[in-house]
Amino acid sequence: MRFMVIKDIPLDDVSFLKGKYKVVSTPTDPEIIYEVDEKYREKLKVLEEAGFIKVIKQDLNDIEKVEDLIPMTERVEIVQGGSLFLRVQLAEHTLSFTEGQLLSPTTLRKYLLRMGKVLGIKQREWEELLQYWLDIGEKVNEVSEEEEVAEKFLNYVTECRVVEDAKEAVLPYTLLLRDGGIFCSTDTIAEKMGISKRKLRSILSDYIVGNSVRLRVYGRRYRFWELSADKCGIDIEKQLVKDAVEEKEVEDEVEDEVEVGEEVEGNEEAGTETDQYNWAPWDGEDDDAS
Repeated sequence: MRFMVIKDIPLDDVSFLKGKYKVVSTPTDPEIIYEVDEKYREKLKVLEEAGFIKVIKQDLNDIEKVEDLIPMTERVEIVQGGSLFLRVQLAEHTLSFTEGQLLSPTTLRKYLLRMGKVLGIKQREWEELLQYWLDIGEKVNEVSEEEEVAEKFLNYVTECRVVEDAKEAVLPYTLLLRDGGIFCSTDTIAEKMGISKRKLRSILSDYIVGNSVRLRVYGRRYRFWELSADKCGIDIEKQLVKDAVEEKEVEDEVEDEVEVGEEVEGNEEAGTETDQYNWAPWDGEDDDAS
């Protein structure tokens, strides 16, 4: 159990603390942090209520304000070697932030929400916390796993064919051009990157536009992410498939070899041409938990 002294009190004059505490803070910490056995919790509460000490919350569910995260911060790594990447150790949790995610408190709020804590964080509070992390952070020269995935993704999409026929869009190395936007199948891209859609969505947040959308093709539903062509370096004109012969070969391949997505319950008929390509925003979770 950790605490800070906020009034001038010699700890050795407190009978139950004498010889029982140790200093766990580092020279870069703004305050000296002490640690004692958990069995002294109730006695420490008495000192806290008297205004002599402040008990440091060590469970993210217990925090009440943003500044509670400062004494909980055990380690910060500033990963270099590309775009900025921050890895923060809070108690037993490790939180990771890409360069784009560091611009607002949104990602931190999502982390806390998944841990069962709803906390409103103002932009100013976030910037003060972030500056503290940057000040104490240890610079590490390495390419993070997230950066490797992002680099692999960018290489992948620039090698993809761009098609306008939705039937072809679920093939590997294929992107869909629709209403001026570029879309990729979430199932296909997650399989190619080798990680879950939820984690991939977080890593690629700088390259994905809005929420996923749903497309139904011949009785099957697929989910797609819209990509920023500029940020991804996609050359639509160069990558767009215009050869009718090549399109026919891909169509045959889709019908004979590829099955992606989930079947529509009840074996619905394909219906009209409009029904075959029913395009709608996705209202549920943007990513699977797995």
